[in-house]
Amino acid sequence: MPFDELLEEVDRLAESGVLAQPLVTQYGQSSYRMRHGEQFAGRPGLQDLIDRSSLVITHGGSTVIQLLLSNKPFVAFPNPRGAGDHQTAFLRQVSSVVNISWSQSVCDLEGLYKNRLRMGASLVDNNIPKASVLIDEFVRMKLQ
Repeated sequence: MPFDELLEEVDRLAESGVLAQPLVTQYGQSSYRMRHGEQFAGRPGLQDLIDRSSLVITHGGSTVIQLLLSNKPFVAFPNPRGAGDHQTAFLRQVSSVVNISWSQSVCDLEGLYKNRLRMGASLVDNNIPKASVLIDEFVRMKLQ
């Protein structure tokens, strides 16, 4: 789905010097082409780029889980074009158990970016059961 407004805000912050690191952006179906950094439409995987990055700016999709598993700082924005605004619901749910940086407004990027750089990666609370534990408990219960 296009997300031109996020790309435009990233480009604006790069122009102003707020985003001083080298930028690599995936534009997907967006029509906006950034003036700063390297760009691509899509690729088979993002893990190598995630590993090399100091902070990731992302939409509110499944990449969020990949970033949490990679212990990588990130700022997320739900793409309002998603069916039923599912990305907002997803980010709201994730933020109920993990201190992630996200907003529905790309205008909040600068503040969220600066704050997340200071905070580092979002850490999952150790009191939250791992998915494998929940699945194991469910299977054991069904087998009884």
